[in-house]
Amino acid sequence: MAIPGNKSVVVTSGSPLLLGASQMIDGYNFAVEADEDAKVFLLLYRKNGKEPFYELLLDEKYRTGRIFSVFMKKLNVNSLEYNFRINGEICLDPCASRISGREHFGAPWDTDPHKVRCGFWSGEGYDWEDEKSPETDFGDMILYKVHVRGYTKQSKLPAKLRGTFEGLIQMIPYWQELGINTVELMPAYEFMEISRQKEPEGLVSTKGKKDEVNYWGYGNGLYFAPKRSYCAMKDPHREFCDMIKAFHKAGISCMMEMYFPAEANPLMALRALQFWKQNYHVDGFHVLGAGAPLALIMKDGLLAGTKILADGMDTATLYKNQKQKKRCFAEYNLGFLQDMRRFLKSDEDMVPAVQYRIRHNPDDHGVINYITCQDGFTLNDLVSYNYKHNEANGEGNNDGCSYNYSWNCGIEGPSRKQWIRQMRERQMRAAFAMLLFSQGVPMIYGGDEIGNSQEGNNNAYCQDNPIGWIDWRGLRKNASMLAFVKKTVALRKAHPVLHMNESMKEADYLGKGFPDLSFHGERAWFCNMENTSRMIGMMLCGEYARQADGTGDDFLYVGFNFHWETRSMALPNLPEGMEWKKVMDTGDLTCDGFYGENGQVYERSVEIGPRTVVVLQGVKKPEPEKKHKGKGKKSENPVLSDAGKGALPGNFVKEESVEIPAADEAKPEKPADSAENVNGKEAG
Repeated sequence: MAIPGNKSVVVTSGSPLLLGASQMIDGYNFAVEADEDAKVFLLLYRKNGKEPFYELLLDEKYRTGRIFSVFMKKLNVNSLEYNFRINGEICLDPCASRISGREHFGAPWDTDPHKVRCGFWSGEGYDWEDEKSPETDFGDMILYKVHVRGYTKQSKLPAKLRGTFEGLIQMIPYWQELGINTVELMPAYEFMEISRQKEPEGLVSTKGKKDEVNYWGYGNGLYFAPKRSYCAMKDPHREFCDMIKAFHKAGISCMMEMYFPAEANPLMALRALQFWKQNYHVDGFHVLGAGAPLALIMKDGLLAGTKILADGMDTATLYKNQKQKKRCFAEYNLGFLQDMRRFLKSDEDMVPAVQYRIRHNPDDHGVINYITCQDGFTLNDLVSYNYKHNEANGEGNNDGCSYNYSWNCGIEGPSRKQWIRQMRERQMRAAFAMLLFSQGVPMIYGGDEIGNSQEGNNNAYCQDNPIGWIDWRGLRKNASMLAFVKKTVALRKAHPVLHMNESMKEADYLGKGFPDLSFHGERAWFCNMENTSRMIGMMLCGEYARQADGTGDDFLYVGFNFHWETRSMALPNLPEGMEWKKVMDTGDLTCDGFYGENGQVYERSVEIGPRTVVVLQGVKKPEPEKKHKGKGKKSENPVLSDAGKGALPGNFVKEESVEIPAADEAKPEKPADSAENVNGKEAG
């Protein structure tokens, strides 16, 4: 059959190695995998046509193993789309670089099987200008995870931009102010969020939930195509490229989550990652699912130097115990989430685990530390609910994990009681301090910095509504929390000793008179590991890290007290002429928690309030005041100066204090141990 409008096209057998629709020098190659005895047709459509105008049977002469391929010389595809028909069913090409017919997220499937079609790559000739990847090392990375649609769906952007790649471009100034340098996107490739309805076979049918939406996107996907419903423009290729270019110009790297179920073709999965790196300049991938060919990905030459995040891998076997020039693999650290959540809620016997999590940062790979992500409570819900509340999912609250290691601070859910709300903010500040003052890569789940809530839902996989979207009213309601997070991120970035590119040895291996990292407690140089202990102090010697100008970093002391009462922690002695000054206190809600030049000075010990994290910095003692002869009024005590090596970074100037109304009558905080949990009842 002649191809209308393409009279000069010559049809021959194609290359089975190039799955999908691939442009060659003088035509297009089509290849798809199906059973050996399958009846396969290639269907061509005009863009405005309702049905295919051309069908080609791919018989035995087009088959190699299970791959059916055809080459069409001199085919003009400018106004064409395509599909395959396999054993009578219209099928999309798993390797298609573009999908049309699913422009609206969550729209029900059309009864017309030809409505959804595959398109051709249109990204050739895109002007990347002077774009260059930031190539952020794991040691410097501040990772921020977002859902493309839900992140901006309730923002104050123009309606057309909400929930799109273009909408994320508008968020760049906010991320820069927050200190984010790497963004991770939950599945942003094409996936079918609504299942295509099929007639039940025989007398057996499965009763499913009506109109359920796969909001997150974890499942089978069309891994080569940007999701059309995440686009504000008609051209998804251009919009995604525009987003990456804008990210890179702002110094922000982009990581993509790629989920491959067990049945995924490993070679197709590998090629998908290569495709996004080569054509879209994506900086790295978080690879998930039982079908992820991790060993194959890590050994691939084209992906060499690309950052790969995964739940775990045998790096000793992969690298054969050879030291790598650069860390390119990082493990998502679920253990950090579990241990730090338990420490936050004051469980006993957590100090040894917390000590390990704080320092864990292997030489051959990075670790991604996180306390919250999409799978579980948000940070606000972690301190507001003892139990999951997933009733809106339609599964009788039986879905989602029941072990959340959360504590509601005395009342289940939202509360108007001031002392409850203040306790929750202290807990959230302490959680951010745990995350940002541990070695390894901190991952912030988008919205946690403004107290976003999912109403206690810890499995919002189907909630394409305000439950699953970010509530940006938190910018105003939780302004003090946001200010604290900004300064905590800035403090981490200002001190390289807090984010080393190699593991700390807890030894004085440079002859500086102090180990690089040491742990302390109620006695200096002694950390109480007993099961009743809920406090730990760590000192970092800045001489083991270099600032941008080549000078050594400062001495820092971070004290964690998760007893429900104030405790005193002993401070190790500093070199002659130096003293400890308080930089930050998560328990102080009268301000953003930072003190600038007004920090209190300590020598031998520091009092740390209940469920509080404090940071002290080693600074030079002020010069002694000279005595003046003759008459005159005695001078006032001099204001302490931060001049010299101990100076705080310039962005730690104290901002205007945030007024916090006086709490109701002081309520004693109860321990969060399982035996003393308030179980949703009011405490005090």
